[in-house]
Amino acid sequence: MTHDRLAVCVFAAASLAAAAVPASAEAVRVGEERDYAAASPAQYPAGDADRAVTWSDTIVSPGATFLRVHFSRFNLPEGDFISVSSPDGSDYWTYTAQGLNGTGEFWSFAVEAETAVVALHSGPGPAKGSARYGVEIDRIAHGFADLGEAPVEPEVVCGTDGREDAVCHSDVNQRPVARLSFQSGGGSFVCTGWLVRGSNTNTILTNNHCVDNQTEVSTVQARFNYQRTTCGGSSTAGTTSYAGGTFLRTHSGLDYTIFTLQGSPEATWGEYVPTSKQPTVGMSINFPQHPGGGLKRIGFWANSGHTTRCTASVVNATYGGSTSGSQMAYGCDSEGGSSGSPIMDGGTGRIIGLHHFGGVTNSPCRNAATQMRQICSNAGSLLTCATN
Repeated sequence: MTHDRLAVCVFAAASLAAAAVPASAEAVRVGEERDYAAASPAQYPAGDADRAVTWSDTIVSPGATFLRVHFSRFNLPEGDFISVSSPDGSDYWTYTAQGLNGTGEFWSFAVEAETAVVALHSGPGPAKGSARYGVEIDRIAHGFADLGEAPVEPEVVCGTDGREDAVCHSDVNQRPVARLSFQSGGGSFVCTGWLVRGSNTNTILTNNHCVDNQTEVSTVQARFNYQRTTCGGSSTAGTTSYAGGTFLRTHSGLDYTIFTLQGSPEATWGEYVPTSKQPTVGMSINFPQHPGGGLKRIGFWANSGHTTRCTASVVNATYGGSTSGSQMAYGCDSEGGSSGSPIMDGGTGRIIGLHHFGGVTNSPCRNAATQMRQICSNAGSLLTCATN
């Protein structure tokens, strides 16, 4: 984003706080929950050693851009499993035992189609007539937003959009960044999150206004490597998804939430090191993000001509309902869905801010992040923060 007045003016934090108008900080709603009823038979048949399909249900929700399935009851004996897939098999997820969270109740990962096939694959034993075994579906999530190409909320892109495909800056480490999908209050939402070094393995950081409790964390699908394979290309890279794990801490004034992911995503995707360093006006920043819940892009340049670098323009400011003096601002482009993205110190590669606001002053062209130094202090031992 370019805005000439902002490029040549530096304001004191105090005067900016006085001039500020309410900032925009919302998770982007991309779908809605709908009632749906289906269940495996009380006595489903035994299969064979190849785990034949012994029961299936085809869910069709016309016009859906994606579907998630909510299992209200899920308990399978060893060897049996449920698959949730698209008709062509391009999305194919499997679940065993008592499901993703081990509780017998969970949301499946998304199938990006208007049809999802739920199939029970049964082995030869134990007896399938046991009342304790089987699955039941009580609702689905119907997606109404295109999470690939179309922007969802472009109002905080100002002037010409300087963002590029993530792979256009392969020298900038963007591997720890994930697209987060989750359920809350009857809707489907998207934000951005990233793996962060801390006292718990596979720790992820995002905004409080995205997820702020264990119930929401338990619905998270964190999708890594969701990006183009080449700069300006049309092919999408292979992705890996992980389920939300344990909710650890949240803070509304600093707008952050820390939780873990299941599995071992850090082993593959690495982690960022946050820093308690004081950001300074004029420092170069990098801004990897999943705008609108779509493919990963990066804010490196502030204009489409790639002549103006993304830099911090204000530090120690106060916007909206944020904690006093906790904010840094910049003219780098974002959209709804970019919430929770890391703001990287371009010089060190450490994370210096957590993006969360769009349109924070009388000019709607400035975006803002909570400075990591305040989050590091508040989170304590949950985060392992550098000092430079």
